[in-house]
Amino acid sequence: MSFSNPDTILEKLGQYNLQGFSHTDSGLASHLKGTYEILKSWNCPEALCIAGLCHSIYGTESYRQNPIEISERNNIKSIIGDDAESMAYIFGAHTKESLWGNLKRNNDFKITDRLTSEEINLSKEQLNGLITLTLGNWLEQRSRAPEEYKFVRQDEFLASEEYLPTIAFKEFKIAYNLGEQK
Repeated sequence: MSFSNPDTILEKLGQYNLQGFSHTDSGLASHLKGTYEILKSWNCPEALCIAGLCHSIYGTESYRQNPIEISERNNIKSIIGDDAESMAYIFGAHTKESLWGNLKRNNDFKITDRLTSEEINLSKEQLNGLITLTLGNWLEQRSRAPEEYKFVRQDEFLASEEYLPTIAFKEFKIAYNLGEQK
């Protein structure tokens, strides 16, 4: 059984002590919930919003902590559902280089799994979701990032307009001072 209420999910994930992990001068649970709220405000599909609530639970290429071991994937699926867990896993497992390499393709989208070194094929919908989740994750923590990092990945996000919800791309442009106004 999966749950769609973010507080219920975080309560179920409490057994993994997410509250005990820090993240960008904030607690991991707070960052995860903030990412969920951004995706929800962009009217993303529920599974993607829930993936945002769990996107760093297995660690990432940049976030080297892994609050939840990969061996727990089936338990996580029972809490958040297969689609949300799959996207959360892909988010945590992908290498950034492989994600952004997809911007040069029209099809045959894939990422490299940093944990297994295998390639994972992605549908266009999965790629859209992964890029959207990546932007939501970044915008949630950007205000807490050191000044020298505030404009990272500008070129990649600019090239991602077709993969992002219109509102998400607009919020990226506002955050990066690229001419959009509220």
